[in-house]
Amino acid sequence: MPVTVLPGLEDGLGEEERNALEILVNLRLEDFNHLKQIMELDVPGVVGRTTLACFVKFCDGLGYDLSDAGVNTFKDTHRLGNTGVLRGVIGPQTAACYYDEILASLEDFAPVESEREIGAEGLALVKEFEGLHRKILEQPGRVRAYLDAVNVPTIGYGHTRGVTMNQVITFEEAEDLLKADLKEFSRAVSGLVKAPLSEGQFSALVSFAFNVGAGALAASTLLKRVNEKRFPEAANEFLRWRFAGGQELPGLLRRRRAEKALFSS
Repeated sequence: MPVTVLPGLEDGLGEEERNALEILVNLRLEDFNHLKQIMELDVPGVVGRTTLACFVKFCDGLGYDLSDAGVNTFKDTHRLGNTGVLRGVIGPQTAACYYDEILASLEDFAPVESEREIGAEGLALVKEFEGLHRKILEQPGRVRAYLDAVNVPTIGYGHTRGVTMNQVITFEEAEDLLKADLKEFSRAVSGLVKAPLSEGQFSALVSFAFNVGAGALAASTLLKRVNEKRFPEAANEFLRWRFAGGQELPGLLRRRRAEKALFSS
């Protein structure tokens, strides 16, 4: 079953967008869906403007040049039959090579063991925006489990691992679970970032990764600017992540502004 392209998507595309689309539509369906999962996009099997724009940004964050010249260089480097009528053409073989290279690039950003953890200001930021849900009025200081938007048993500050319905925990236990979850993202940030960071910068990146996913951070221009030590430009990148489903969300904008301020502190 091929990847479905939404009507009108191919109209007026620049060369980078056109080449990105050719990569996506020539992937095996399971590989295409895996990429959408990594980019935390919904609707498997379908590519629209949001998916295409995210993929172009995703590739840019990983250092892939999707211009015509960049595609030709990629094909020449990987000996992908880039002569005659095949010059610049992206078919299933070239698309599969891009897919394999992208996965290998993400593996280079594997989490590492790290003693560094999110700071107090970062923890307070995450708690503020995640929220402590399902407080029990008749049992002060306790919360109960609930089903989230996709029917996953959840408790406290969005914790899901090992949660069962009817489970009840204290506020302190909810914070302990949050801290344990944040440790995973602290390790991910430590593995991704190659530049020295202040506590505020590190904590802001952990909060960001906790919200959007470590894979999204790995492929972001934000990470690229951090590793280039271009910190003022990196701070501005937070605000680009204020959309969901193509719509700007006030809550996301407030969070991104708070993360930018913490990063810049």
